[in-house]
Amino acid sequence: MVDFTYLAQPPKRYTFQQPKLKEWTEKWCKGKVLNLFAGITKLNVDEFRVDMDKDVPADWYGDAFEFVNTTTLRFDTIVLDPPYNLRKSREKYGGRYIGSFTKIKNELSRILNDGGLIIHYGYDSVGMSKSRGFEKIAVCLVCHNGDHNDTICLVERKVNSTLIKPEVNKPILSQNNKKEDGIPSTNKFGDVK
Repeated sequence: MVDFTYLAQPPKRYTFQQPKLKEWTEKWCKGKVLNLFAGITKLNVDEFRVDMDKDVPADWYGDAFEFVNTTTLRFDTIVLDPPYNLRKSREKYGGRYIGSFTKIKNELSRILNDGGLIIHYGYDSVGMSKSRGFEKIAVCLVCHNGDHNDTICLVERKVNSTLIKPEVNKPILSQNNKKEDGIPSTNKFGDVK
């Protein structure tokens, strides 16, 4: 069962300047917390802060992917609150935005302890997904009123310590849709072709 929370919260420039959302986030944080796109507001948790902007308080300054890809630190919770659209990055972050968020997500399992949590903010509910070994345990929908998009916040628990990687060496099918070993092939639904 997924925990659901609905918050009405006027928008602010930075996510954690919204007191109700900050409190919700802190409630879900456990252990050592990586705040990967930290911004200006510190959370009241055991937080390690990463940001590109040298004008905000951070423990490490630079590109989020570089940090995730090179750190030897491990965390119990990871807070993911990137500038999640180009307009937001232009208006609020001087045009800085993340390159490939998928590449960052693919590396997070390596630095997250088993059973750890990822708290993700954005305009969609995709999050980390089952394919990376995560299960959704909480959703928070934040209504900002007026003409602002709602923010969808997810809490996902790491349940599988290995990434599920796509099959690289698929068997070659013969003309009659049978694998070369004579076993019928199946479609994506498991039906025999």
